[in-house]
Amino acid sequence: MPRTNTNSQPETRRAAIYARVSDKSQAEDDKTSIAEQLSDMEAYCEERGYTITARYQEVGKGWSKSRPEFQRMLAEAAAGRFDVIVCWKSDRLSRGMYPAAALMEVVEEHRIDLEAVMDAIDMKTFGLMAAIGKIELDNFRERASMGKRGAARQGRIPVSHVPDGYRVGEGRTPKVDEERASVIRRIFRHSVQDGMGAPAIAAALTGDGVPTSTPGASWHASQVNRILRNETYKGTWWYGTVRHTATDMGTRRHAQPRERWVGVPFPPLIDEETWERAQELRRRRLTRSPRNTKTFHLLQHLVRCSECGLLMGARTVRSQSTKKGGKWYSRRLKTPRRYYRCYGMGAPYRLRCREHPFIRAERLEELVWGEVRRVLEQPELIAAGLAALEPDEDGGLDGEIARTERELAGVQLEEDRAIRLYVSGKITEEQLDHQRRFIGERLEQLRARRDEYRARESAQAGRRVALEGVVEWAHSVGAGLDGLADEERRELLDLLLEDATIDGENRVTLTLAVPADGELVSIAEPERTAASTPCGRGTARRRATALRPARPAAPCRPGRDTARPASCCSARCACSPRRSPRSPAPPPRSVSSPLRRTRAHRRPQCGTPSCCACS
Repeated sequence: MPRTNTNSQPETRRAAIYARVSDKSQAEDDKTSIAEQLSDMEAYCEERGYTITARYQEVGKGWSKSRPEFQRMLAEAAAGRFDVIVCWKSDRLSRGMYPAAALMEVVEEHRIDLEAVMDAIDMKTFGLMAAIGKIELDNFRERASMGKRGAARQGRIPVSHVPDGYRVGEGRTPKVDEERASVIRRIFRHSVQDGMGAPAIAAALTGDGVPTSTPGASWHASQVNRILRNETYKGTWWYGTVRHTATDMGTRRHAQPRERWVGVPFPPLIDEETWERAQELRRRRLTRSPRNTKTFHLLQHLVRCSECGLLMGARTVRSQSTKKGGKWYSRRLKTPRRYYRCYGMGAPYRLRCREHPFIRAERLEELVWGEVRRVLEQPELIAAGLAALEPDEDGGLDGEIARTERELAGVQLEEDRAIRLYVSGKITEEQLDHQRRFIGERLEQLRARRDEYRARESAQAGRRVALEGVVEWAHSVGAGLDGLADEERRELLDLLLEDATIDGENRVTLTLAVPADGELVSIAEPERTAASTPCGRGTARRRATALRPARPAAPCRPGRDTARPASCCSARCACSPRRSPRSPAPPPRSVSSPLRRTRAHRRPQCGTPSCCACS
């Protein structure tokens, strides 16, 4: 039965009634619905002889003062439209300090009373009770969050929605929705096997009439990209990736650090190799899509700067500016000029990796492709390299996987032992929870390590098969390499190039995926361009020794070698230019400092134990 206030009020008073629920699910509840609140308030006003002059009802959070109906009620109260505000319960008006303060400011200034059907409202303590209600609400949210994280650690789904392709089974465990899972597998197949981008995949699904997870919605590239990025489809769903905070403008999402995420095992829809391949292709499409690259560059995002470790970006110059008579004039070039430039020399790094920032693309591409073509035209080199691969390389990964499996079994035994100690009464429930949290984190780390080893093993096997196919293809193609299209040449480079670096002297070092009859060393060294020649446009003399056995490195000669290797990190190394072994060593050169090199020998080696690059 509704409780009434004991104080008597004049029968001719004008009243406004206010009803609120937090969400739409409460709006349909028989006990707390808006209709039920309005019915009780109308009966309350009729009993006291109030005349209802305004009704306000809305769905919103009590801690927020940015509720449209609440603000309209305050404005009309200030205009003198009613004498008393009636609510179903005091927390319907406010569950926070800020809306309570806004309400009290209006009702005290205009002498408006507050009354509730289910409890009594004390005007002196209304603000305090609203603040206490906000604290209780925050504590409830914290307890709910802790409970959800605990459920996630136990392998249960603590939320109502799961990624497309799954459903919530008994005990809040994940189950595969085969009808939707077939759509997910098709998306990954289009991406990995058919080489289709997200817009093309979305168009294909829409053209075939494949429904989305939302009835009536159509496929979009953004939705396809979200599916391709989702780690759930390879076997792990993450809870706690974002934290939601409520504001007057709505709910804000805050990304959480990965160490706070809780992994929940899900049945995988694709294997690890397929997922990794999809990520690699997606990143490649981002950098090589026509909207980002108007001009084709063979080595785009394949070459790194050895000085700072950043990639060499591609740039196309279509106009040239000249200064005459104090004015600048720009003319459009008949043939655009293509260059490669280290990202470290631009914003925000502003490094001094080399004397001239630009390297002509034609010269660099000709050099790199010439070396790769020379190897492909001699398939016996690749075959010899495959035969010379470490036979125990895969065996090493097998050993790591077996060792990780043994550690997993040991940690699981520790969990069983802790449960037995709790059952026997030797440890408390709090100690058991602490131990299980520690064990759960350890299990997550070991499972992640095992999955990484398995992915590397699968990638090695796939790469070996692909390279064997390259050998067969190289035997059959013969002299037809020059007739390959640009994209076909780039695909070959993606497969064969392990690493390609350019140092400050414009010396190129290529590391191919297949070694020859010794260590894999491929060095192409153009002659260093004179300082007066801009953008590396001087004459170049190529001296390339590719895929040859590496010779033992001879110690450099202090005082005669003129450059210290960029990889030498020790201040006591004897590679410093023009000094005797007894002279004090200068500090290591910072990458961001200007290069002070003259004509340098090829990779001098000091052989001293203090140098990490030479020992």
